[in-house]
Amino acid sequence: MVANFDDLNEERTLFEWNAPERSFQKRDKDFWITAVSMFILFSVILFFIKEFYLIIALLSVMFLIYAYSTVPPEIIKNKLTNRGVYFGEFRYEWDYLVRFWFGKSLSSETLLFETRLKFPRQVSLVINHEDKEKLQKILVKRLPMLASSPTFIDKVTKWFGERLPLENREKK
Repeated sequence: MVANFDDLNEERTLFEWNAPERSFQKRDKDFWITAVSMFILFSVILFFIKEFYLIIALLSVMFLIYAYSTVPPEIIKNKLTNRGVYFGEFRYEWDYLVRFWFGKSLSSETLLFETRLKFPRQVSLVINHEDKEKLQKILVKRLPMLASSPTFIDKVTKWFGERLPLENREKK
């Protein structure tokens, strides 16, 4: 009887896809008018209570949001192999990954991994909706598929997002 052993030193690609390196959604004029109005309102309040550093921090966050919503992400190659997950040139071995789940970020479907590392605690890969079932079949053999329950911050963010939309939802 001859046993058929695969070469453990050989890395095999299980699934490969090209996708943007992060979620991206171009923001319209309504979003920016609302966001700047809210920034000015908070800045005036913070100015009267003399929180100048907090105003600078808010301005930095506004700039970051502007930069991320105007500069489109690069397209990178992601892949699952017998040794781990590749996010562009970064590799996360299966031993460092705890669990996975699917989510939605802006207008993109995402595949999320929780890691054992201090940084990053979570890795997010943009996926095509058609590939979701294929990816799930491969990943459930290696990792448990568990979605984290929403935290208090998640619930508050969702509540505010539904009641105070920053852009007109009827256009979509």
